[in-house]
Amino acid sequence: MASLNGPIYVPAPNPVVPRYGLFNAATGPLDLPTHARIGGLQYELSTCNLPLGYAVACQDGRGSKTLESSVTAVSGGPVVIYSAIRCTTVGLVNWGPDRVKRFLYEQLVAGEQATVENLFSTSSTGVSPGLAGNPAVVNLGAATGVVEATGLLEDWLYARYGLPGVLHVPMEAAAFYKGAHLVEKESGVWRTDVGTAVSFGNYAGTGPTGQVPVAGSAWIYITGQLAVWRTPDSDLFVPTMGEVINRATNVLTIVMEREYVITFDCYVAAIQVTFDDTSH
Repeated sequence: MASLNGPIYVPAPNPVVPRYGLFNAATGPLDLPTHARIGGLQYELSTCNLPLGYAVACQDGRGSKTLESSVTAVSGGPVVIYSAIRCTTVGLVNWGPDRVKRFLYEQLVAGEQATVENLFSTSSTGVSPGLAGNPAVVNLGAATGVVEATGLLEDWLYARYGLPGVLHVPMEAAAFYKGAHLVEKESGVWRTDVGTAVSFGNYAGTGPTGQVPVAGSAWIYITGQLAVWRTPDSDLFVPTMGEVINRATNVLTIVMEREYVITFDCYVAAIQVTFDDTSH
């Protein structure tokens, strides 16, 4: 039977629920202060150095202590993530401003974590600190399999850092981690046996100086604790249609922007891992 009318508009049926990733392993997302949206932010830590020890001396002697600076400043630079829609005035005027705003918001929420993960992993588009391209990264060489890689990364970090760190793992390695029984879910966060949070995400998998891995391998990173700040939903802004129309083409390009700052504490190291099996 021939259709008597075209398809009718209905709302998209699937809920916009972002997948597991960087935002789960980090503290936050926290509300980004207004002035930090342009200049970034900075905070101080006393946890980047392990406590030291000294031998107990005899009563007539004195122990010797080595004193080090115990305050570390951590800075984070902002990056803007945005969603966009481009259409003729006829199309968008028929939508109305509320529908346009909802479309842009759902596009932003559905994909912003993946974009942040990728930019953070490559230290691009103003993201600082990041992973690849960060001169502070310590290169631990290569490992055969995720078991060896995880052990070497955790051993390195916890020789100098006393809090649970974060492993940054390209999504292709997630099945290997689970197959090797390296991680368990704890309060919604994948963690190793020693409590390291694991972020499986849209990481580029490149090396400390941008090395592109061969097929079947990638670079995995470990950092101190991670924090994410972003512009709260209440401050997201969409310009009016009259402000963004291209009167020469009668086309509207409307965007919704959100500023982000990503920071991690103290340390970062990387290792190249070959994905062969889950036994090592």
